[in-house]
Amino acid sequence: MKISARHFIVLPAFAVLAACGPTATPPAPPLTPAISAGPPPVSGVIAGPLGASLSEADRRIAADAQIEALEKGQRKSWKAKTGTTFGFVEPGAESGACRDYTHTIYVDGRPQSGKGQGCRGADGAWRG
Repeated sequence: MKISARHFIVLPAFAVLAACGPTATPPAPPLTPAISAGPPPVSGVIAGPLGASLSEADRRIAADAQIEALEKGQRKSWKAKTGTTFGFVEPGAESGACRDYTHTIYVDGRPQSGKGQGCRGADGAWRG
C-alpha cells in the first residue's frame, strides 16, 4: 500500500477536530438575578379614566378589590386610606373563563362607574 502526502494532511486535521468534539463542555449560561414579581399591574376599568383621579395607592386598593370580586363572584367594597374616596365592584355571572363587572367609585361624594370584563389567565389568576 502506497501512502500519499494527502493522508498526512488529513490525519492531523482530523486529530485537531476530534479534540473539539462532543466531549468538550459548553460554557455555562450567565446567571441572572431573580426579579421580584411584586403586585400585578393595575388593569381593567380602574386603570383607565375611571381611576385617573385616584392616587397610586388608592388605585391599588381599588384594583385589589376588583380582582377579589372577580375571584369570589361577590360584591366587594373598598375605601381609600385617606380622604373620602371609596367604591365597590359588582361582578356578573361567570361565563367560561371570563366575568363582566361594574366598578363604581365615589370621589368627593360623586359616583362614577365603568364596566369591564375580567378573565382568568393561563395560570388561573384573574386579570381585568
